[in-house]
Amino acid sequence: MAQAQTQAQPTGGTAQPAGGIAEIVVTANRVESSAQKTPIALTVYSGAELATKGVSNVSALAAIDPSVNITSSTGAAYVAVRGIASTDVTETGDPSVPIARDGFYTNRSFNIQSSMYDLARVEVLKGPQGTLNGRNSTGGLVSIITNRPSNKTGGYAALGYGNYNAIDADLGFNYAASDAFQVRASGTYHLRDGYRNLTGIYNGQGLRGDDSDVLSGRIQFAWKPVDGLKIWASYQHDKINNVGDVTMDSTLAVRPDFGDGKTFANTTVTATNLTADRLRWEVSYDRLPADLTLVYAGGYDNSSYRHRTDATGPVYPAYRQFIQGEDPKTWNHEVRLSNSVNSRLFFQVGWFHFQERNTINSGLYNVAMTGAYATGGASAFLSQAGQYGIKFDYDILTKSDAVFGQVAFRVNDQIKLTLGARNTWDSKLRTGQATLNFPALAFPEWGFVFPFTTGSTPGNGAMSTSQPTYHVGLDYQVSPASLIYAKFDTGYKSGGFNSNGSAASVSYAPEKLSAWEIGTKNRFFGNKLQVNASAFYFDYRGYQASRSEAALSGGAGIFNVGSAKIYGAELQTIAALPGGVRVDANMAVLKTEFGQGIVVRDGAGNNRDISGHRLPNAPGFVATFGVEKAFSVGGATVTPRLDGKYSSDFYYDVFNDSDTRSAPYVTGNFQITYRPDNSGWQLDAYLRNFTDKVVLANAARNYVAGKNTYQFQAPRTFGVRVSTKF
Repeated sequence: MAQAQTQAQPTGGTAQPAGGIAEIVVTANRVESSAQKTPIALTVYSGAELATKGVSNVSALAAIDPSVNITSSTGAAYVAVRGIASTDVTETGDPSVPIARDGFYTNRSFNIQSSMYDLARVEVLKGPQGTLNGRNSTGGLVSIITNRPSNKTGGYAALGYGNYNAIDADLGFNYAASDAFQVRASGTYHLRDGYRNLTGIYNGQGLRGDDSDVLSGRIQFAWKPVDGLKIWASYQHDKINNVGDVTMDSTLAVRPDFGDGKTFANTTVTATNLTADRLRWEVSYDRLPADLTLVYAGGYDNSSYRHRTDATGPVYPAYRQFIQGEDPKTWNHEVRLSNSVNSRLFFQVGWFHFQERNTINSGLYNVAMTGAYATGGASAFLSQAGQYGIKFDYDILTKSDAVFGQVAFRVNDQIKLTLGARNTWDSKLRTGQATLNFPALAFPEWGFVFPFTTGSTPGNGAMSTSQPTYHVGLDYQVSPASLIYAKFDTGYKSGGFNSNGSAASVSYAPEKLSAWEIGTKNRFFGNKLQVNASAFYFDYRGYQASRSEAALSGGAGIFNVGSAKIYGAELQTIAALPGGVRVDANMAVLKTEFGQGIVVRDGAGNNRDISGHRLPNAPGFVATFGVEKAFSVGGATVTPRLDGKYSSDFYYDVFNDSDTRSAPYVTGNFQITYRPDNSGWQLDAYLRNFTDKVVLANAARNYVAGKNTYQFQAPRTFGVRVSTKF
């Protein structure tokens, strides 16, 4: 799903020029085009806009986009767009809303938190993108596009400080050696105390969860050795070393009083460590016969992830951690051939290859025993401290290959017909085993009574599928400022297999989606009012969700649970009013419903009818709003801005239980920008979530540990940020 970009990267954004709303250039259809003339539902955020709003990672996008819902999952957040998400964050899972960083796709969600700096823009594409933008994009695509080297020497620097001892630093420099060769270097550092004060930690008092310690640096080269040939390469190094996101625990199936959500007990130490080295490259040549352009884009990621979470529960007498170790090595390759975008018949054809090799070294670990089994207790001789109850040692190879093509035919100056198709071949192969130590897992006394207390379960599994996806679109440019479009897309997310370590692997089938959408994009009153709207209907089949199955010895795994219907509408407005006032408002209405006759077994072994239930991560109504006004004050421009978000309630699982429900909420933010005239620097002061609203980021029943777990969005934060360009 590599998304090739041209060497000259437009900055995009929503800056307001004199007299109207800025034009935004995007690459949603793999070529540069105006966002207002691109016939798909999308929102675009410039790098400068995201920086001033404090959006430094993918998770923070949910605060400003009404169609995006991001769920924390103890180090592995996942994205939902229009109610479509994949909750399977295991080593064999795939996202339903992939994230492309300069066209590079990765399966592992822990890999996405360190690339949002020195940005040109972020494009959020809504609905299936399976023709041009690849595998598993049933819900949409989040495309992160960095600034590339340019032919202008200069740089920028930014430094911020806020409560929770937050320090944010960004630095970048672009050197133009000539029109043919440029170098760009940039980096970011985010350090912050945790929002959560963790009490009762075994051997770890004083830790704070939901903290940040992220360091990343990137260097890029752009070279034009001959006319028509462009070469780009990038290297990025990431390092994360923090506690990470943590959970508040409660009795199973019981929703606690969250209080202020800032102080709660964790029993064992949580820790997050990631190091990653990322290479990207792209070669394009646009001097081929018949005005053809050939592009090859590729990349390689080598990551090492180590994560420890509190896994203590009331069922087993021990302080426990789940220790997760993953070492994915990921390749992307894409070759694409196209003719001139100005041709009456414009085509793109290509081949895509994705490969991930991942080594899993994870397990449920007993840090220390409790009660009678603790040191000095009556049954201390049966202690299983320092032992894994279950240990997973797997090697996984995931491959995806695809061929794709799309043609756009201009019937006349106003009407365009687009047809596209893609065929994808997916395969997954896992080898290795799960080792069970029954005294350390469930029954400490077995270490004395039974002579055979250990066992292993082969984790070998394999799956292979092939699936075509299609696109049909018709758009009508009513006037230079008004577009109407209609389109039909099919989406596909690959299947897989699962086990819980006590049973052999069991496969599940792909998800499939048929999507209809109509929309319109408009500018009125001399480019001072923008009104974009879309309506959609999805037929969702083979929905993949976690359920308990006898085939997994009663444990939970991912299976196809049935079908669902999704329909909704979105509205985006921007108004540039007299006197430097700017108002923006985005709204999304969503209705989701599982089909009839769907019975799913929960982790307690109960068969439950979810017919007619709402899909997880799918609020029925979300709205974001903002208003700002620029004032001229003593040789400077001062711009205060007030914005906020409302979300109706939604659920975090298919059972729609009250204890895993996110209540309706409203959050608000305020910021003020001071920018001296004829100067390259500015000062921003911000106050986010100023009501200090406690908002959930996840809620789940953990039947294995016998408890509920809850995570929260950021509390009230405030600070200042000074930045300059030179």
